[in-house]
Amino acid sequence: MSRPRWFSWTSCRSYRRFVVRKLLAAGCVVMLVAVAATGCRAGSPPQVDVKVFLVRASSQETELVTVPRRVSAELPLAEAVLRELLKGPTAAERRQGLASLIPEGAALRSVSVTETGVARADFSEGLQQGIGGSMRVLGIRQQIETTLMAIPGITSVILSVEGETEGILQP
Repeated sequence: MSRPRWFSWTSCRSYRRFVVRKLLAAGCVVMLVAVAATGCRAGSPPQVDVKVFLVRASSQETELVTVPRRVSAELPLAEAVLRELLKGPTAAERRQGLASLIPEGAALRSVSVTETGVARADFSEGLQQGIGGSMRVLGIRQQIETTLMAIPGITSVILSVEGETEGILQP
């Protein structure tokens, strides 16, 4: 089978490049239209609204205060919420008198939630560093437990430090 006189391999390659470019451009436009139609933003991970609990301390008492935050929906919710709690108050929240009793050196090692709603949160040794007084220890526990129990389905919380549950967070 012979080729027609007007056919050349270079024009064929050029034509294929032209078609591929047009298809890619059309595909990009279709993708952008689909993203715009669904309300998604390209490159932005999905987020979810949660509550963390900070404290407002006075000379007489410590009050837990609900603070709204947005966390990544790509992480398990219990993990995302605790990581957000460990960040502490923002500058604006500090100006409002809010603080966290959780030591800055505390790090989340793991968190899991059973089918029956029991959350198990394990922290680094930093959770116990430099804490003193029963009010502060109680406040730390309350911040963590209340933040986790604000997640629907969590009914109780077990805290551990470096895998140990006995004798942790003692004044």
